[in-house]
Amino acid sequence: MSQSFLLEPDIIAATENVMPDLNNDLVLAKNFLKQQSAATGDNLYDHLVDLVHKILTHKPPDVVDNFEQYSWEVKQEKLRPNFDLLNDVYLSPPQLAIARKMDEMFKLVASKSQKMQEQGEEEQELDLEEESDKPRITDLIDHNYYFRQAGYGLPDSECYALYIALNMLAIKEPVATVRFFGKIFGTKANYYVAETDLTIEELDRRIREFDMKDMPGEGEGLDEERVQEQGEEHKDILGEGEEEAQAQKPKEPVPPKLPPIPLSTWQPKPTIPVERPGQGVNKKVYWVCNLPGDPWTCLPDATPEQIRVARLSLRAMTGDLDAEVQTFPLFEGTERHYLRAQIARIAAATSISPQGFYTFGSGEEEEDIDLEEAGDMNFNQNPFYQGHTIKDLVDPELAYWVHHGRHILKQGRTIWWNPRPEMQASCLLAVLFNCASRASVKIANREEGEEEEDENPPSIEAETGPSLFAPLSADVSTSGPTWTTRVGSVLGGRALAVIRSNLWPGAVAYATDGKRSECMYVGWGLKNEPPNFSPLQLPRPQEEYSVGPEVMEMADPTFADEEVYRIAHLPPAPPAEIPGEGGEEFSEEEEDED
Repeated sequence: MSQSFLLEPDIIAATENVMPDLNNDLVLAKNFLKQQSAATGDNLYDHLVDLVHKILTHKPPDVVDNFEQYSWEVKQEKLRPNFDLLNDVYLSPPQLAIARKMDEMFKLVASKSQKMQEQGEEEQELDLEEESDKPRITDLIDHNYYFRQAGYGLPDSECYALYIALNMLAIKEPVATVRFFGKIFGTKANYYVAETDLTIEELDRRIREFDMKDMPGEGEGLDEERVQEQGEEHKDILGEGEEEAQAQKPKEPVPPKLPPIPLSTWQPKPTIPVERPGQGVNKKVYWVCNLPGDPWTCLPDATPEQIRVARLSLRAMTGDLDAEVQTFPLFEGTERHYLRAQIARIAAATSISPQGFYTFGSGEEEEDIDLEEAGDMNFNQNPFYQGHTIKDLVDPELAYWVHHGRHILKQGRTIWWNPRPEMQASCLLAVLFNCASRASVKIANREEGEEEEDENPPSIEAETGPSLFAPLSADVSTSGPTWTTRVGSVLGGRALAVIRSNLWPGAVAYATDGKRSECMYVGWGLKNEPPNFSPLQLPRPQEEYSVGPEVMEMADPTFADEEVYRIAHLPPAPPAEIPGEGGEEFSEEEEDED
């Protein structure tokens, strides 16, 4: 025992003076990892090599979070037969991508609200004037509660995520007000639609861009001069041809004159101008996204031609804004333009509120405003609105409900546009071509007064529609009542009036006996067609030639007709011979022969 105690300090000193050998340590560590398991015969070293190879091959996201799952998949692959060449590729579930988008959205809104809370009371007092410039967001959660009481609305989880998405829109985009318009279903994905008002600066910028597009470029203002020059050249060419034809008098029989080459007199209708940003159907700006958390996409302004074609077609949305729209008549644009046109139609027909809920002025004094001449005036919520009784709101006569959406005329605009100046230019071109084609057939001998009457276009009557704040009782439909009313609940003092549209299934509005009212649309974006949808018929082909004997097809003659024609055109028979003269000549010839 004494000797062992004496040797221990020497051993410790010897080990302290020895330098570490990295190669030896690596070999020892590798041998340790290569120890085989008694149960399976595998070792940790080979398993780690296979695991690292799988991770570097597939390169999945978040390796640390799913490391155990990869390790288990490597062990399962060793149990497969050698001839199995299919390898599982790890794909993250779609819910994970949605959760990440929503997490980013929540963090953005939370950081913005935290900054607002960190401001001291002194800074908040100084920023009272700036608060008026902050976007006003409609409380979707509060309104959705009443819609759910009426049997409509969105699930609570979806509603809350959508409300945060509306806050994200207000943070990122230059908007003054944000309101949830509705949800439109699609065959592949759905659209969440937000209705906004732009800030004054952004609206002015868009108006300037709109005016720059409408300014004529170089040479565009000479269209009428070009039309007149073409017409005069055409007349000169025809006049020279007639003089040459009169100078050269044909000596041989003239063949039948062929009809002149027809000249197209069709002229396209004048293009109806688009309403400026902030006016008419483009009063509001709409944003869409497929899921809460996705970036919001601004829809373009609607044009009258797009609205006109959308009224004549029936097509479901796909969820892809760049999808092609195949309809007849031809729709100019993609699904984002078609969606914008449908939203304009839905907003014009289903934006309703109780009478007096909105007003043009401040509401303190009754102003004498002609609703028909109000046109595109702005209206605000009436702060002195006291509400109506539930009995009045559910009255089938619908006298206490009004439209606060602007009616869209047949032109595709809310403000009528007079096309008379453009029609005069097109009629002038048509008159020039008509005169040129008639001069090739015969010389026109008309008086100047008659020509002036032909050039004047017919008078045009201005289109009119229902005025703003028109009652729902004025709505007319051939298929039955346009609106259906009912009471949500009368128990516990929480009465609620609900009104549903029959023309646009999915459009619903509610109102309480107090100061609460809102409308929302959740549907396929299609108008109700009770009998059936009848697509527009193809136009009849235009007549290329005027119907006459020169161009009419004749029936082939039959054999009997040909025989009658042959008999009628036989040569005349020879004259009859006198009997006496013929006998004397014969006798004289016989005598000469004798």
